[in-house]
Amino acid sequence: MDLRIKGIRYKNIREFNDLEIDLTREDGDTHHISLVQMPNGTGKTTTMDLIRTVLVGKELNEDDGLTVESLEPEEFDAIEGSFEVDFESNGDQFTFRLDLDYETYEYEYRTIRPSEVGGGDMLGHSLPTQLRTVINESFANLFVFNGELTQDFIQTGKDEAENALKTVNYLNRLEDQRNKIEQEVEERQDEDSVNSEKGYRNVKGRLDTAKEKLDELERRESTLKTEIKEHDKAIQSLSTERSEILAENQEQLEKDKRLDREIQELRNDIEDSTDEVLSLMRNPSQLHEDFNDDMEKLVKKMNVIGLPKPTSQEFFTELSERPKCICGREIDEEHAEKILENADHYLSEEDIGVLNLLKEDLRGIPDFEDYEDKFEDLEDKRGDLEQKKQEKGRVDLDDPDMNERLQEITEEKQEEKRNKKQKEEELRKLTSTDKNEREELGLNWKNNIHLCRQKVEERKERVREASNTVNFGKRADILEDIFDDFIDEYLSTLKQNQIDETNQRLQKILGLSQVQIEDIDNSIKIKGKEDVSEGQSLSIAYAYLSTLFEDSAIDVPFIIDSPAVSIDYEKRAEVAPIISDLFDQLVIFVISSERERFVDELDSGDIKYCTVHKTETPGAVEKSLDKEYFMDFQSEEEELEEVA
Repeated sequence: MDLRIKGIRYKNIREFNDLEIDLTREDGDTHHISLVQMPNGTGKTTTMDLIRTVLVGKELNEDDGLTVESLEPEEFDAIEGSFEVDFESNGDQFTFRLDLDYETYEYEYRTIRPSEVGGGDMLGHSLPTQLRTVINESFANLFVFNGELTQDFIQTGKDEAENALKTVNYLNRLEDQRNKIEQEVEERQDEDSVNSEKGYRNVKGRLDTAKEKLDELERRESTLKTEIKEHDKAIQSLSTERSEILAENQEQLEKDKRLDREIQELRNDIEDSTDEVLSLMRNPSQLHEDFNDDMEKLVKKMNVIGLPKPTSQEFFTELSERPKCICGREIDEEHAEKILENADHYLSEEDIGVLNLLKEDLRGIPDFEDYEDKFEDLEDKRGDLEQKKQEKGRVDLDDPDMNERLQEITEEKQEEKRNKKQKEEELRKLTSTDKNEREELGLNWKNNIHLCRQKVEERKERVREASNTVNFGKRADILEDIFDDFIDEYLSTLKQNQIDETNQRLQKILGLSQVQIEDIDNSIKIKGKEDVSEGQSLSIAYAYLSTLFEDSAIDVPFIIDSPAVSIDYEKRAEVAPIISDLFDQLVIFVISSERERFVDELDSGDIKYCTVHKTETPGAVEKSLDKEYFMDFQSEEEELEEVA
């Protein structure tokens, strides 16, 4: 199982008016390494926090430092904003969007699946099924790497290192199941009604009542099925008797057969005509003449005002970022600002797409059609059908007794059919397994076999609980011991493997004499050292994570902020290849001071270089995908820092 991050989009988020970072190659797959260079204060930390938040669908709250108010732009006005991240898992593409309202300070999540009809844009946060049991906040903090974990892995009193080991190997789920045992014991101890003989008799009596009702309903089901078959036999017998009487009069027999054919043909015609009318009525333009007129006026007005415009808002936004206009003239800051200002008069690519679809549909609307003649035709056919039925029932034989008997047969058949229909309806309610149908009919366990069986099973379980309460605590203790022994033994093996493999990586990075892990007892214990430098802490964290995810069941991206800023120059060349081998997809946010002896040492032939920095125009940023620009870029703030 894999997870990839394919793109990020900001709309009116803090420093950014409109920014998209695409992490894919031309073939649609993600780059092995995507380097995103953003100066300090541009929004790297906010971006990391938002990716984690959007991935797990977390609520925004002040404790995490992420609220709607904190994301509102300060340098330009906006009434709403959004943050989107495109993902792909096992070929399934989906997007999570966080919509922000800066007037009400409310927010909502939306899930977008392009493969579904209409784009699959729906309210709420919905991970693909295969990821729901894997992705949680703790797991996300490990690969959308929370920098605070660097020190927490090593700091005494913290248990983040051990928790990470449990999370990746799913031991935390076993612990959750183990804890439920104790919860179950406590709940049963609180239920006094099942801890006494009287309580047991009560639940046993309710079970007996449900069983008796189920027997009654099943007997009624059997009776109804038998009676329905008897009605079928009676109807068939009456039809046979009628045919035998008519057989003595050839003319009447042929008339009867003819009427049967004509009745069946009318029924078919009525069914076809009804389907046709229903199909036509699904088109709004044919429901009413006013609807048709309004739609025709709409498409004419769209043509008059030239909607949608052939040029999109995005065209002018991108044009404002270029050094030269398409006419060859230099674009200075004033020109760029004017282009952006006028771009608001144009529609976005998304709006143009919607309007094009609407316009295409409007062009193809059928002319208004008056349904009156179709309804009259349908009514005529129903009248003809009733007339044929009555004519079939009227038979005039020479023998008055036979005529009387035929009339009796007709009435008896109608009565048999009515009774059969009533019992079929009762049987349908009695045996329905459709939840919606049961709710619509107001059925419950006292009049529906399926619900009654469920009730019996529920009460059986309740009786079992009541009868086992005395011994339940002892059995729960045994089961808890089994869980504890398994978790301890497995965790011990995992820790030793983790220590050995992490130390091998640390030797490559820091050398044999520098740092080695002695033990993992909640946090990481360093052999012979009380304190380690920030650079050593980072090296330990990266080596630990590279080992941790090597045999993970899910292949995730690794997204990290400023990985080399605290590492000594001579160690960067050792750390870079380790980071390169961590994951199949790496997204690294860096500042210019990290490039030296780090970027060139990254071990990959597939690296994307992206530089994003603010401009003097509030909300506007400049983005470059050029490697030379990336390697030479330095912000004004960073230049001043170097001078100082």
